[in-house]
Amino acid sequence: MSESELLAAYREAIESMARARALAAAADGQELIDALKLGATLQRLARYDDICAIARLDREGEFTSRGVDAAPAVSDILRLPRRASTRMVAVARAVFPTTLDGQPVEPKLPATATVLATGEIDTQHADVIERHLSCDAARRIDPARWAAAEAQLADWARLYRPDELDRMARELIDQLDQDGPPPGDGEDQVNVLHLTKSRNGVGGRVKGELDSVTFEMLARAIEAHLKPDDQHKTLGERQADALGEICENALDEGRLPVKGGQRPHAVISIDYDTLLREGKGATLDYGGYIGAGDLRRLLCDACVVPVVLGGNSEVLDVGRTQRTATKPQRDGLTARDRGCAYPGCDAKAYRCQVHHVVHWAHRGRTAIHSMVLLCVTHHRMIHRAGWTIHMVDGFPEFIPPKWLDYTQTPRRKPKPLDILRT
Repeated sequence: MSESELLAAYREAIESMARARALAAAADGQELIDALKLGATLQRLARYDDICAIARLDREGEFTSRGVDAAPAVSDILRLPRRASTRMVAVARAVFPTTLDGQPVEPKLPATATVLATGEIDTQHADVIERHLSCDAARRIDPARWAAAEAQLADWARLYRPDELDRMARELIDQLDQDGPPPGDGEDQVNVLHLTKSRNGVGGRVKGELDSVTFEMLARAIEAHLKPDDQHKTLGERQADALGEICENALDEGRLPVKGGQRPHAVISIDYDTLLREGKGATLDYGGYIGAGDLRRLLCDACVVPVVLGGNSEVLDVGRTQRTATKPQRDGLTARDRGCAYPGCDAKAYRCQVHHVVHWAHRGRTAIHSMVLLCVTHHRMIHRAGWTIHMVDGFPEFIPPKWLDYTQTPRRKPKPLDILRT
């Protein structure tokens, strides 16, 4: 194909996109959702073409012949930040065949290259895989397990977002790198923290220097609580919010001598007729009203005291705290689900609520085989967005609604990995 034919093909694609935009104005909701999915696939294929072109230009020495390195050249051509162009070049070199002394060499990430070419995953997924499999811990893994890990990550990338894949990849590499880094030289590290009140009496300052282990634990805890960057706050502000949430959770959990160890509970008032109709909503103790979705979510795990009222608001019954998981059951769920059971979520168990797979109102049982741990975000998602959970071989599988995934492919948090036994 000549250069003019190539450019003509791209112009035709641009014209087709313009026609699609005009048709989108008359589309209904589901058609727009389907169009978004198809558009995402087209964008992934376009980005694949970009890294394909970058790999070829890099392999054939085109950048060098123009007196520039690959990453700066890509940064200027695509008007990207240098960091983004550096990652694109790294992905291009990892997923496309290279040459060594004139002989072709298989790509570093063959499974990733396969699903990337079909548009099933994005270059961001490939970037996550390349980055984790190039770290020091991954270099300590034997070649057979390394290859198995690459295939596993490429398969997970087909179902999960890059941020979810990032967490799963980190956990996978940690499990495979069981020996860890070689011992250090034993030098003592400073571990000191100073808390100072502000002079104006409002708030205070935190200053210190942490040793490797303490800093790692603090950094991971803050990362786990870090809110998305769409909150109109700086990274420093969001990290401060995360630290505050960590402290608040520790106090609420009851391990510290302040809250007395009692889990938060809600008093929900329901009139008798509403109770007979299986309830469409309820009134909270402080006068607020919640709908059926939030009511079901609260009743899953909160220490709920239902107060049934008659026609004249007389108290007909005050139930006991029940239908909630016992301490041994929560321990069992923690061991099985390892925090929030939704794949790619790394919320710790103490931040999670217990969800009944079959709701208690529909004769669901408070038993480990019919409960899962969910963080607040994914608990709301299950109750509001049409997701369902099935227990398969004692482990929860999440079934997306058809509007999101026509195939409704089950998603589950990886069990203890088989590749550890290879």
